[in-house]
Amino acid sequence: MLRAPGFLYRNQELYCERVPLTALAAKFGTPLYIYSAMTIRERFRAFDRAFGRARHTVCYSVKANSNLAVLGLLHRLGAGFDVVSGGELARVLKVDRRAGEDVVFSGVGKTAAEIAAALRAGIMMFNVESESELAVLARTAARAKRTARVALRVNPHIETETHPYISTGLREHKFGVAIEQAREIYARIREEKYLEAAGISVHIGSQITDMEPFRQAMLRVAELARQLTSDGHRIRYVDAGGGLGISYQGEDDFAARVQAYAQAVLAPLRGLKVHLLLEPGRALVGPAGALLTRVLYIKTNDHKRFVVVDAAMNDLIRPALYAAYHEVVPVVNRDGTSRTEVDIVGPVCETGDFLARDRQMPTLSEGELLAVLDTGAYGMSLASNYNTRGRPAEVMIEGAKARFIRPRETAADMMRGERK
Repeated sequence: MLRAPGFLYRNQELYCERVPLTALAAKFGTPLYIYSAMTIRERFRAFDRAFGRARHTVCYSVKANSNLAVLGLLHRLGAGFDVVSGGELARVLKVDRRAGEDVVFSGVGKTAAEIAAALRAGIMMFNVESESELAVLARTAARAKRTARVALRVNPHIETETHPYISTGLREHKFGVAIEQAREIYARIREEKYLEAAGISVHIGSQITDMEPFRQAMLRVAELARQLTSDGHRIRYVDAGGGLGISYQGEDDFAARVQAYAQAVLAPLRGLKVHLLLEPGRALVGPAGALLTRVLYIKTNDHKRFVVVDAAMNDLIRPALYAAYHEVVPVVNRDGTSRTEVDIVGPVCETGDFLARDRQMPTLSEGELLAVLDTGAYGMSLASNYNTRGRPAEVMIEGAKARFIRPRETAADMMRGERK
């Protein structure tokens, strides 16, 4: 069942907006990442509308998909950005130097050089994750004689039903500081000449579909905001983080889901005069992408049937890393064909190199095209050159136009800079 509005079958052939995927494979080859600009645009606007007249900025989480074309599209729509490295900041500034003013810088391991670059860019705020980082930020800001606006990322100890690798809101996780210690640390921020306590930040994890953990986290943040205000701090921002999940299988009413999310986040903040920052990534771009791949071989080992395709774990690591589910569909749909249980695997020399396991698929042929859906987030951004495989090309579709936004890597690209 296709869910993203940008992907649909016409006369039994899969299209991205008004472009057939067969034509994209013929022109650009496979594996190929394809993005629907219409889907990104519609989802951003739905997310933004859900927060209505509340003062807010949607700061897209760059780590989800950092292609300049994706960043440029979101910037034109009015998005700010959440970055977690100096490289991601450089990408945002490449899109527009002025975009730095709408950047929040998160992450547990910011270097002094990255902090200095962010200060030069005049970013909105640093989401600080430890007292040690706070000390480095204070020294770096003092050397630059630039005031750094600070939000302490607090850990509210909220449990979420998500993969343990992407849960971030418990005490045993590396992120943030215990919310009980926050007032003491904010008091120390006030003592630093070049630091300004401007906000509070929280992020409890990713791919969360139950709204109650978001509400619980914001209740604790709202209480802290009131305490800090009584302590004399001017808390202007509350950064609610990201984490809103998507459906990787079955129907997904995104407008209803984001409305429920907005209600969960906004209700606890009622009465606080703060500007809300939101950091969606996957929710905006996940369903906007598909990975196009071609069947190389069909093979059977005993009773196990394998479909070997030209995309691999280096192109899309989520199934191997998280046992993540992605719907895989034939580009040319043949109704009424029998279905067989198969593993869809790649060419990489690892047993963990699979895109789908024990999946019921129509009878497939060598040379046939398949589309792996919902790969707009954490697909290309997690891709690697393992087995010296070039990363895929990327294409942005806008209506009937296919815009080439990144070429396929060649062996020369991968060896550039190496010495023998």
